[in-house]
Amino acid sequence: MAVQDWPLPVTGFFDLLGIEEATFFLSGESTNSVTAGGEVIVHRRGARLWQGEVVLGKSEPDVIAAQDTLIESLLEPGASFMIYDRRQLAPQDPGYPAGVNWGAQPVTIKSLVPGNRELSLQGLPPNFTLRRGQKIGFQYLASPVRFAVHRVMNATVTADSTGATARFEVSPFIRPGVVVGASVVLDRPQVRAKLLSFKPGPGRSRRTEGGSFSWQQTLGGGV
Repeated sequence: MAVQDWPLPVTGFFDLLGIEEATFFLSGESTNSVTAGGEVIVHRRGARLWQGEVVLGKSEPDVIAAQDTLIESLLEPGASFMIYDRRQLAPQDPGYPAGVNWGAQPVTIKSLVPGNRELSLQGLPPNFTLRRGQKIGFQYLASPVRFAVHRVMNATVTADSTGATARFEVSPFIRPGVVVGASVVLDRPQVRAKLLSFKPGPGRSRRTEGGSFSWQQTLGGGV
């Protein structure tokens, strides 16, 4: 067996886990200060990154041992893995009752707006509507490739008859290096993550608790 390369793909880690609960949210690292006039000023500390916690369900001891082995390997320096928000699947639209095969839909970034808060897309199904909170993802830069996931901020974003949208706002801000024409993922877009901590579950009779771990997005590479 070959030595594992980082990041672990979702098929080699995240999709193998017996997940009971999971969160996926944006960090908000900041400090506050107050002026003499009573104005509260927020100072951002570092980039806003996705993070979360995964709680694993009970299972047979051998199943839990296999999961623990994978998780503990990710505590090594340089280790990383791919993860997505399992609470949100691909966007749906009542106008497309049969659903959309997003893997065959050539969605790309049509334009980027100065200010790093807005973009537009092309290649969507005609008249398809995206809604606030839905996620889109794309890759940018190289060595290492970086993975971005953004939430739609507008209440609705509707493509025209050609599949193109007007510009709309996303969160977090779009980072330098993103280019027009980049392919866009709408079906469970992924970020690269680092394991922050792992708490193994205790054994109980013939079933073993799965434990839990926390993670945070990383924009860097691995070993």
